[in-house]
Amino acid sequence: MTDSVAIIGLGASGLMAASLLGMEAFVLEKNDTAGKKLILTGGGKCNYTHDAEPDELLEAYYDRRNFVRPALYAFPPRKIRSYFQSLGIDSVTFENGKVFPKSLKATDIRDTLERKAGRIFYGQKVCRIAKKDGVFHIFTSERTFKAGHVIMATGGFTYRETGSEGDGYFLLENLGHTIVPPRPALGQLFLEGHPLKEAAGITIPVTIRKGRNRISSSAVITEKGLSGPAAEDFSRFMDGKETIGITFLDIGKETIKRKSGKAMLKNALDLPERLTEALLGELSYKRIADLTAGELEKICRTLSDYEVPASVPTLSAMGTTGGISTSEIDSRTMESRKVENLYITGELADVDAKCGGYSLTWAFASAYLAAQSIARNRKE
Repeated sequence: MTDSVAIIGLGASGLMAASLLGMEAFVLEKNDTAGKKLILTGGGKCNYTHDAEPDELLEAYYDRRNFVRPALYAFPPRKIRSYFQSLGIDSVTFENGKVFPKSLKATDIRDTLERKAGRIFYGQKVCRIAKKDGVFHIFTSERTFKAGHVIMATGGFTYRETGSEGDGYFLLENLGHTIVPPRPALGQLFLEGHPLKEAAGITIPVTIRKGRNRISSSAVITEKGLSGPAAEDFSRFMDGKETIGITFLDIGKETIKRKSGKAMLKNALDLPERLTEALLGELSYKRIADLTAGELEKICRTLSDYEVPASVPTLSAMGTTGGISTSEIDSRTMESRKVENLYITGELADVDAKCGGYSLTWAFASAYLAAQSIARNRKE
């Protein structure tokens, strides 16, 4: 097995690499099934890529645009879709550009890639990796494996019940790599005391701010805080519990005063009544004509700059920002610059993206680069 390829981790990135390499590779997965987090994506429907050209995608990867560029050009969304179609999975594109399997079943993506994989060893948690005389020695709790090439696809450290516990960070740190401190991303925002709980279930466009960071998109008010694209995209900017500002409605005093004086405030604003009541309490029941100047000031400030302490729960966030420093990875091949024939793909690298299928696009594209590079090396 010293001439074979070891893939560590069978999430989205590991599954793609395993499907491309087939019997040339073997996979070590600590869980008893593959793709535990993958089958939860898109609400179980699997938004696996985004319908756009590579240059259009780059903005979704924040300050990692240049690093992800080679992978996105090598395996862009049209090729990803074509690959899945060749495996019998047709796609459907929604108006917002999100691409799903036509069946709207994430398990179809997982099962199809798993069937294309080579040898899979489940229940194998990797404890240590060492390299001696050009051969990788991979130690698990049960046995030792040997390989000539290794693809690290262990993911990040969020949604830990799926197995994403940050194992890869420590394995690669022991091999000399640098870890950019990880934080949760693509997660809900928990609001302290959740003053908006009575408005749960409402979807509304908002702007969320903290310092220079600002995201404008739709959000869903939940039993614990905010979810939806605005919250999930903003979550990457959070570091513990911090106070955020939310704009629900950017409105001035004069605009409110021009509305019918007989109208009750909760019926006069371009907001759902339940949300107006949750935000403004007793003021929402007052007639426009009865509002004082001070009350108008408070109403405008609350609607346009609602401040509340918030945090992101690590246990349920779908992504991770941080990870192995991209300066230590060759973006053209995904090979480590520290250890020859070692490849780092997917969320394990310090790459994260906006909500909309971009993270899975990166997982698949980075795995493709690694698999292609290994195939070339083995041929040579």
